[in-house]
Amino acid sequence: MISLKKTAFACAALVGAIGIAAVLVPAKASFARKPIEIFPRETSETCRDGRATLYDQCSDQVQIYRMAVAKAAAEHKTVLVSFGAEWCIWCHVFDAYIHGETDKFTYRFGSPSQPVPSHTATLYERPPSDISKSAERLNAYVADNFVVLHIDQQYANGMDVLNLTDAAEHLGSGIPFIFTLDRDGKFAAELVHDTVEVRRDSANWYRGYERDRLLTSLTAMRNKAQVASPLDTRVGQ
Repeated sequence: MISLKKTAFACAALVGAIGIAAVLVPAKASFARKPIEIFPRETSETCRDGRATLYDQCSDQVQIYRMAVAKAAAEHKTVLVSFGAEWCIWCHVFDAYIHGETDKFTYRFGSPSQPVPSHTATLYERPPSDISKSAERLNAYVADNFVVLHIDQQYANGMDVLNLTDAAEHLGSGIPFIFTLDRDGKFAAELVHDTVEVRRDSANWYRGYERDRLLTSLTAMRNKAQVASPLDTRVGQ
């Protein structure tokens, strides 16, 4: 998770003290990945610099939210929201993981104010054992149970969605802010990143998610969305 500083769109450092506009180039997984229903379905080549891959930076975010809620209701799934921005590296890391990607990730670094990438780093996952089964389980669970909704924090009216869903009061100091919605399209539960992120452990390091813990947290978040309890909404503590 990337912390937001006093300025609205500043990000904490991952490498040195630079901001981030991330593009992932993962290695091929050793299993057939299941497709995930994603909103927005595509990003515009004419919107701003045309390089957005996750977030629609120009369209009405409330409209995108309503389409995702309708799709989830029709398919008896739960909406999983990622409130973030293109420069947020953890937003891209989360997306890569739920899609079953593994092993090798190439990040292109820029900043919110200077979105043209200026630095590239390739990081490798070094698990102590084979993680393909965990990656497959995580991808399959998300595909079978969620409609994933990306809401833009930087340029579009993303806070309108947080206010509409009652999620704004749960927004902390960092992004991605990942949470589930109940059947009425209201905030149900949020992901506690500290419980599922892999931490830095050496000079030659990779930070990602521990997939089985992430799967456990997402399962609990979905279950809370199904019962729509207004209490005890933080999952994974």
